[in-house]
Amino acid sequence: MKFLVADDHPLVRRALALTLEKVSPDVTLLQADSLQAALDVVGQHPDIDLVLMDLSMPDTSGLDGVKEMLRVAAPAPVAVVSAEESPDIALQVLALGGAGYLPKSLPEDVMRAALSLVLAGGTYVPPLVTSRATAPAVATSIPGLMPRGGAADSGTRSSRGVHSLTPRQRDVLDLIIEGMSNKEIADRLQVAEATIKVHVTAILRAFGVNSRAKAISAARREVEAAS
Repeated sequence: MKFLVADDHPLVRRALALTLEKVSPDVTLLQADSLQAALDVVGQHPDIDLVLMDLSMPDTSGLDGVKEMLRVAAPAPVAVVSAEESPDIALQVLALGGAGYLPKSLPEDVMRAALSLVLAGGTYVPPLVTSRATAPAVATSIPGLMPRGGAADSGTRSSRGVHSLTPRQRDVLDLIIEGMSNKEIADRLQVAEATIKVHVTAILRAFGVNSRAKAISAARREVEAAS
């Protein structure tokens, strides 16, 4: 796989590169210290699998750079890494079609889990968004793992649930239904337990519930309604 890390701070680029190497050991890592340099790299490597970019670099600040990168890098996922911990900015990045908003304050294991989620086709929604006072509204417009390209078309329950889950999250849901713990699921799927926690959070959000038991009930209702 081929990843691009764009950040104007060499130490940050190195830290992100090390994290990405743990997520995907056989990765080819490309680096850029500005938006223009990153766009040039994408132009030279159309087979890039992931772009990880800072929100603010010397030649860009805010959403304009994200919009341009999303346009140029498509269909590769673009995730934003930023020291800015504003729920509103995070939501705007996600609404544009960003594959995730990763605060630089995330613990390393959570950062790895978030990147694994993005590489699996999901969208990482950080705790600063999900824990805000308006979380129910957020969960309606951007259910944990929303389809890339923007918010869900509808806030109704029928637009979420099982159909909004990635294949990996459906695997996790099946194992939850079997009664497995996060650790047991992680062992079965051979991934970090932190990765499973991210998947479980996304599953709960997709069903609009706050417990495993309620997610199981909601999933069963969907199956019964479809049969």
